[in-house]
Amino acid sequence: MHTDSEAKKAEKAQMQEAEKRKLEEIRRQIDKIDDEIAKLLFRRIELAISAREAKKRLEKPISDAEREREVIGKWRERAENLSMCVEMKVNERIKDICEEMFMQIGSEIVKYTLRIEEEWNMEEKKD
Repeated sequence: MHTDSEAKKAEKAQMQEAEKRKLEEIRRQIDKIDDEIAKLLFRRIELAISAREAKKRLEKPISDAEREREVIGKWRERAENLSMCVEMKVNERIKDICEEMFMQIGSEIVKYTLRIEEEWNMEEKKD
């Protein structure tokens, strides 16, 4: 015969198992999104290389400070829009962290895009 204590333990174990399955599903979804982000970043790199080729034909410098500020500014806007979208769900500190993350993403995208373009340029000069 089961005691109340055994029944509670069994119920708790079932709830924990359900939560584990839920967590695994959430992680699968996150992995899927990460895969999509990676594909989009690779596509962005391809387009940046194409832009570099166009700049070269136009005899423009690879680095364009105005465009860099524009890209980072757009990431700032995305962060602000994100904050509005999640306003009801998170506190102010979490919104600040999300905005900081988006600004950092924008800055890193610009930084690494320039590095790729410069490396590509150096490789061409070798030929």
